[in-house]
Amino acid sequence: MLQSLYTVIVNWNLKQHTLACVESLVTAGAPLDRIIIVDNGSTDGSVPALRERFGSSLLLVESQQNLGFARGNNLGIQYALDHAARWVLLLNNDTHIAPNFLAELAQAVESGQQFAIFAPLILYHDAPDHIWNLGDRLIPGLLFTYSLYRGRKDHGRWPTLLAVDFVTGCGILVKREVFEKIGLFDLSLFMYGEDVDFCWRACQAGFRLAAAPRAKMWHKVSASSQRDPLIARYLRVGNQIRFYRKYSRGLQLPLMFVLSSLRLLLIALSDLIRGQPALIAPLLCGWIHGWQNKKGKMEYGD
Repeated sequence: MLQSLYTVIVNWNLKQHTLACVESLVTAGAPLDRIIIVDNGSTDGSVPALRERFGSSLLLVESQQNLGFARGNNLGIQYALDHAARWVLLLNNDTHIAPNFLAELAQAVESGQQFAIFAPLILYHDAPDHIWNLGDRLIPGLLFTYSLYRGRKDHGRWPTLLAVDFVTGCGILVKREVFEKIGLFDLSLFMYGEDVDFCWRACQAGFRLAAAPRAKMWHKVSASSQRDPLIARYLRVGNQIRFYRKYSRGLQLPLMFVLSSLRLLLIALSDLIRGQPALIAPLLCGWIHGWQNKKGKMEYGD
């Protein structure tokens, strides 16, 4: 088991998901006094339900409002760092982990001491033998990425580690030194894109990332965002464009503008074909506001 490991889970009105996530952590051997729940102003009885199920040992950080993914996680991360955490594991609350998850992560850390950030194999909850995420790699010369093995069946024959360029904040293990050198999540990113930005900064600071595919977890895939898909679409697209603007160099910026324009048209066409034309307006709005580096009224559902 990893020494001085704290787990951070942000919850916003997903009581049952969060209860199940914590249960899976306990089954995997995580002590309750190393699990930090940041509750983003839930109104569904999440806090009393967590207290009733797990008692006072579970660490609960309560906010009176929805702080978003980045700020919520930062509260939990800072608490962990203040309590001498050597490793911080971030988990989405709509996930659950395998019983040997923590043991496999520990093995990956032992085998890959040159790496400072690790990601597990994340499978679909509704298709438990199919891959949702195993990290991404950067396309040379661009800021586009491609996902490893997305949608493929888990064949179970994995090496201990796979080098990657980006991992998802849905499940990410980070060494303390990374936070100390590059800081926490960018608070200008309310939700979506904060993990990409974090990984980029980590890589630029000399840290290496790896996927640990023998450590498995299952994801219900955006249980929070499905409650308001228009805002989720707006934030995803807008923050993606802000990433391009922030980190493009030289000719990359006009190239990313052209390529993201073409991708926007393809996504809009796909929305029409799938009978979801309502998603096109936040798509366009997010794209425009992203290139203008502007935050519009749709961003927080005002």
